[in-house]
Amino acid sequence: MAELIGHILDVIKFISRNASKYLKFQRKFTEYVDDFNQAQADLRAKEADFQQQLEDEHHFGKMPKQEVKRWFEKVEQKLGHAQHVEDKISKGKYLFRSCLGKLVDEATQAMKEVVNDPSTIEVNLPTPEVVVATNVREEIYQYLMGDAVGLVGVWGMGGIGKTTIMKDKFRKLIWVTVSQVFDIRKLQKDIASQLERNLSDDENIIVRAGKLSEMLRGEMRYVLILDDVWRSFSFEDVGILEPITTNGCKLKVKVPCFSMEEAMNLFLSKAGQDMLPNPTLESLMELAVRECGGLPLAVVTLAGCMRGKSNPCMWEDAIEELRGNIRNINDMEDKVYGCLKFSYDRLQRIDQDCLLYCALYPEDDVIDKDEIIEKWMEEGLIDGMGSRKAMEGSGHSILQKLEENCLLERVQDRPCIKMHDLVRDMALHITRKRFLVKAGMQLEEVPNMEEWGEDLEKVSLMENSISTIPQTMKCLKFPKLTALGCWNLRSLPCLSKLQALKKLDLGGSGIEKIPQGLEMLVNLRYLNLKRTIRLTGIPTGTLSKLCRLQYWAVHFKLESAEELRELNKLEVFEDWFHNVCGLNTFASKRKTLYKLSILVSEITSVRPLVFSNVVRFKGIKIDVGDEIILPYGIKELSLLECRGVRSINDIGLRDATDLKKCELRGCSELESVISSHSDQLQKLESLDLIELENLKVIVEVGAGESSVGRFSSLKEITLWNCDKIKKLFSADWVLSNLEVMDVRYCSELEEIITESEKKRLGSSNDTFKFPFPKLRRLELGKLVQLQRICSENGVMGCDSLQSITISYCPKLKRIPLYLPQLEIDDEGKLSPSNSLQRIQVYPIDWWEAVEWEHPNFNIKNVVRPLKEIW
Repeated sequence: MAELIGHILDVIKFISRNASKYLKFQRKFTEYVDDFNQAQADLRAKEADFQQQLEDEHHFGKMPKQEVKRWFEKVEQKLGHAQHVEDKISKGKYLFRSCLGKLVDEATQAMKEVVNDPSTIEVNLPTPEVVVATNVREEIYQYLMGDAVGLVGVWGMGGIGKTTIMKDKFRKLIWVTVSQVFDIRKLQKDIASQLERNLSDDENIIVRAGKLSEMLRGEMRYVLILDDVWRSFSFEDVGILEPITTNGCKLKVKVPCFSMEEAMNLFLSKAGQDMLPNPTLESLMELAVRECGGLPLAVVTLAGCMRGKSNPCMWEDAIEELRGNIRNINDMEDKVYGCLKFSYDRLQRIDQDCLLYCALYPEDDVIDKDEIIEKWMEEGLIDGMGSRKAMEGSGHSILQKLEENCLLERVQDRPCIKMHDLVRDMALHITRKRFLVKAGMQLEEVPNMEEWGEDLEKVSLMENSISTIPQTMKCLKFPKLTALGCWNLRSLPCLSKLQALKKLDLGGSGIEKIPQGLEMLVNLRYLNLKRTIRLTGIPTGTLSKLCRLQYWAVHFKLESAEELRELNKLEVFEDWFHNVCGLNTFASKRKTLYKLSILVSEITSVRPLVFSNVVRFKGIKIDVGDEIILPYGIKELSLLECRGVRSINDIGLRDATDLKKCELRGCSELESVISSHSDQLQKLESLDLIELENLKVIVEVGAGESSVGRFSSLKEITLWNCDKIKKLFSADWVLSNLEVMDVRYCSELEEIITESEKKRLGSSNDTFKFPFPKLRRLELGKLVQLQRICSENGVMGCDSLQSITISYCPKLKRIPLYLPQLEIDDEGKLSPSNSLQRIQVYPIDWWEAVEWEHPNFNIKNVVRPLKEIW
């Protein structure tokens, strides 16, 4: 009865505020729900698209900005709130549709805001620091900026700097790499992807071309760059709109070789000007640079190789070797090969092997640094260095050396590298008998039998459409094969004869059962079965025989964890247990892993984990007293929609001493985060508390206990839809590292920072400052009972605050923020050194009435230019 009266009062208040809105939400409730469902579907679709982009990293030019992880967290928050609204819809009565309609509309607009967020993915082209001929660059730029020219062709031999010229001038453009292996369907798909659109794989090329041309026509004015084109093709067949005679023309601009002066300047910019004072050395350098034939790639490769070499004898030897490499060569591209081979030959063997491994990736692929180092380790290329951490450090040193020698290109603003076409061609030539590389060639069948030699060591078939390896290949023996990378396969022949195999990567493939003979691969170190959605399990007895396994990753439920106990060399682990018992069986081994990602859930449709050293519980019941053993070294802990748990003390944090992030969402019985007697969470940096309908306090303090010094490492806190919590922080907590405070939709929250009653009554009239020296962002929204941020004589000292958002906090009468960084000039305006960038408030009448004092000036007048009204 009380609940019904409460609903009726809400309706009355709502009507009195705005009768027209009441009628609108009541009358068009079904339309609002439809819009809500569509927004939810759009958000999930965009999340899936971006997730795939992050995993595959196929689309050159697309890069995640630094805040992309934060965007995914926003998505989770919005979808979590949407689920809360959906529950209300299913329980709602017709009488209360008006109130509920407003809630639905707000959730819809919040999801649309995230879907349309332009900051998540942007075109960002890596621009290597290579000088190119200024006159050619300006000539191209003038053509493209003018109205007369619609199409420009830039041509020249490999390594001349064609790509660099284009990257140097244009940022907002459509950039697609065509590559040597031309595939019209892939080109169509890549252009559509740059437009953030999709083309159906089921349609023929002509239909796809028509749709693509419509997409381009809708873009109006744009610059389309087709990079690395090796052969002619019809624009019409692809669907590219060709400039007509009335508004465009076709021409080609040749990129000439560098003059000797330009080549020498480029060389010195890479090798260092400090080598010039020696006249003998200078003349030798000029002879060496002359051998490069004016090709920028050859020049920078030579400079990287000879940097710091001051012995004239070394330069004389280098010149003779260069002349030997390129003697009797007429083709200018072959001169580049000669210089590249010269640089390659001067690498240590370990560096050479690591460089050659990069050629297993498709042409023009962007390669994640951590990923390639991981692969080097699993292959044993940087083995024997003790800990995995030491090997990882060695891997980064090798990457740096290869970048400095210009054999690999660093990708700007991303932890990635690329391999130049000509460097890759050289690597494939060196490994032509040992490597079979058909990556990214759109194959539907395995290469011909004659290409499979018994001396093969590595096979790369990634990014193809091969669904099966014929059973006729069962009889083949590859005694030296150490790596087999295949995507999209549905079946494999028996593997028992591949005794030397160290790495088997079937991630994302369509295999339906484990290949025969897997248990015979006693030298296997790396087994990746992630995203194998058709695979249901592994035969009992298989895992225990893979005693050298170091890397194990699967995304199907492991029915029995007993076999994992036998994997003593395991260092990287990603798996899914369907109950706590399986987790305990695995973790009871008590071995510290280098990286781990574990999901404990009975739910079958769960997105794979993407962060390392995380344990996530989802949709399971955890009773008080249940023993839960967590692995050593976990850094993230998530409890999602778990029943029974009242505090994370219930799951035992004895060994979670390095926990950096804790996420608690949808746990309906959780009443507190942690008890005050626990000494855990001292290193916690991020705390997300979302949809916790019974959460009353963050720290449960017992009689005679204190929470002094709690959360001293905390950087971010998010509190959303926790309707029973009334106080957030205690005044005796140390929050000197807090950077982000995001508190919304908590209907009973009254105070942000609370003091004990005894301390409050005994306090003087002096102003007390609560220090928040690193707080950058403060968001308070939909807190209808919030009366104060801190005590009446207290202020928050915020030296670094950049953004303030306060909306729908009608009972908040005072903003107790002290901003010592604010300075005003002689005209009473904010100084340029001010760090505060934005203030968002709603409604305007609340802003006009709220009190906000500053010791030296009227702060509300000063910050008026920063204010935005929602």
